[in-house]
Amino acid sequence: MKAAVYYGIRDVRVEEAEKPKADRGEAVLRILRCAVCGTDKRIFLHGQKNVVPPAITGHEIVGVVHEIGEGVTGLEVGSRVICAAVVGCGECIYCRREQYNLCESFTALGYEYPGGFAEFMKVPAKAVAQGSIIRIPDDLSSDHAALIEPLSCVLNGQECVDAQPGDRALVFGAGPIGLMHAGVLKARGCEPVMVADVAAERLEFVKQLGVGTPIHTTTADPVEQILNATGGEKFDCVITAGSVKAVQDYAIRLARKKARISFFAGIPKDDPILPIDTNNIHYNELCVFGVFASNMKHYRQAAEMVARGDLPADKFVTHKFKLDDINKAYETIEAGHGVKIVIDCE
Repeated sequence: MKAAVYYGIRDVRVEEAEKPKADRGEAVLRILRCAVCGTDKRIFLHGQKNVVPPAITGHEIVGVVHEIGEGVTGLEVGSRVICAAVVGCGECIYCRREQYNLCESFTALGYEYPGGFAEFMKVPAKAVAQGSIIRIPDDLSSDHAALIEPLSCVLNGQECVDAQPGDRALVFGAGPIGLMHAGVLKARGCEPVMVADVAAERLEFVKQLGVGTPIHTTTADPVEQILNATGGEKFDCVITAGSVKAVQDYAIRLARKKARISFFAGIPKDDPILPIDTNNIHYNELCVFGVFASNMKHYRQAAEMVARGDLPADKFVTHKFKLDDINKAYETIEAGHGVKIVIDCE
């Protein structure tokens, strides 16, 4: 088969690789699409310790069930599917609760296991047993279905935020995930939905997608700038979708009493400590939540939202490249162009 093989920083080669076969408990998917995640960009530019070259990355996967191993039930060859990325150990307390994203020793497709930037991909037995392969409607566009994995993470990030119609909402970060957060908040009836970013060019996508009101912040006091833009009004829901740790402090300072705050994006692990005034949390009865990845129920919810058209999927998928041209996709995402970039593996 053809695959995009990662050999190291800025070194991805499209070449022939051995086509996987399904052993007992496993399945093989023929890959239709695999979208490029911000993590894929980070691996390409900087590497990652759990991605050991040569490796096939990619985890925002849409495919067709191509082969089923002995003992697998509930799957049919020819079914159009998505596939959850996280593979739990199956034994820890979190796996027993089916919270595979919190597994003490989880692995993932596109990281420890070969991923979706290839014509075929094997799904390991543990993942199959955990229900990672999820059927999607036959008439759902493959390009649109490539949004389901990132949207599942967004839905996990908003689960505890519990956005309600009429809530005032603020998203920090106008990258693909921040824009998706804004789209979900808008679909849930929040008004207004504001998206703050230092990059004016990224904020243009807020307008193009119709997901909210852009606020251009600078290195001066973003809190003051945002309050000036809102006439002093704070927010019921605040989501940090950017890996700048100061934003977490801004989120708390911009939250109304009884507000819910989602720390969606992680911050650099070599500089993770942030001084905050916890009295703001205490006296204002704020709820602050951390989230990571997603679970099967979030994938199913995301698939339903995409199929219903709750997000402007055509506008979110701004670029598509064939597998042979994957390096052009990395150039595009590194330049900050577009929203979601999809690789056509057919």
